[in-house]
Amino acid sequence: MSSIGDSLAKIIWIALPLLIVVPFVQIRVIKWAMPQEEIKKPTMKIRVTRMLAIVTALLITLITISVLAGLMDTSGVFLQSALGGFGFLGAFLKNLGQILRMLISITSAFIAAGVLSSYAGKMGVNLQKKMSRSQSGVVGTILAMIAGAFIFILIGSAINWIYQIQNPLYWAILPGIAGAVGGLLVGIATRKKDLIPIGMVVYYLTRTVLNALRSIESLIMVIVFVVWVGIGPFAGVLALSLHTVAALAKLYSEQVESILSGPVEAIKATGANWMQTVIYAVIPQIIPPYISFTMYRWDINVRMSTIIGFAGGGGIGFLLIQNINLLNYRAASAQMIAIALVVASMDYLSSKLREKVV
Repeated sequence: MSSIGDSLAKIIWIALPLLIVVPFVQIRVIKWAMPQEEIKKPTMKIRVTRMLAIVTALLITLITISVLAGLMDTSGVFLQSALGGFGFLGAFLKNLGQILRMLISITSAFIAAGVLSSYAGKMGVNLQKKMSRSQSGVVGTILAMIAGAFIFILIGSAINWIYQIQNPLYWAILPGIAGAVGGLLVGIATRKKDLIPIGMVVYYLTRTVLNALRSIESLIMVIVFVVWVGIGPFAGVLALSLHTVAALAKLYSEQVESILSGPVEAIKATGANWMQTVIYAVIPQIIPPYISFTMYRWDINVRMSTIIGFAGGGGIGFLLIQNINLLNYRAASAQMIAIALVVASMDYLSSKLREKVV
């Protein structure tokens, strides 16, 4: 998908109209595939057509985002050489394109995992109903062993990626055996009618990871990323992005948990499915606070970017600490005035946007 996006990004007369037209087309497709109300229950043919339309819209959206990342990457390389002393703006644009391309892969993986897990869960329930008690127990135990081994091998792969263990005996084989044994114990202890709250397990695991990330200050994160990717704006962008995701995830989740139940019950009373309930009852309630939280975090990141630069995160903070160390106080004072003007301007702009949108 990234290769398709990069190929299209090189053809400007295709890439630019694609970025302009696709969002409007996608909105029309989503509205058609998920109508707000229906007089009668749609047929199977219409439901399959709508599902295919949604899948196609998601694929086109990911390709369009990949095209945008390719354009940002190409434009950043061009601006680096064209802007001279302001070439850091081009480098920043290029880094944003690389981060966007990385997020495409992660988003695609989560979407695919969600769809496959949903259909696999329904298929498993249907198969379980057709099996006897002993057959269901054997199949469930085998699948639990496979799942446990797969999860432990993934964890071992992540550890191997960080510490470069190289020997597959320690990061793949032994963790896989341990995961299979754990899955065997879970499969034996689980009865046929036991329900495993997968949603709650994912919720608490995600919340634990985000709490751990949020507890680490971005100033500490940038030191780690400087060792990893080197001194420069990319390390600062990674540190701020990771801490911002963890902080906003908490605010976003709490806002979803505190929505009013009245609109949700009203939409469900009309016969709407889960997706229609989310689109027409949940999203309208969370968009204003989401915008407000995002702009507030934007203000914080603008202020933190200077401090991040002190630790090697690039940007004007890095230049400021260099001039202070070189006793070049005239240049340092000019940079401090520039920082104050940028922070004041961003604060004024964000307040005006909040007044208009929120």
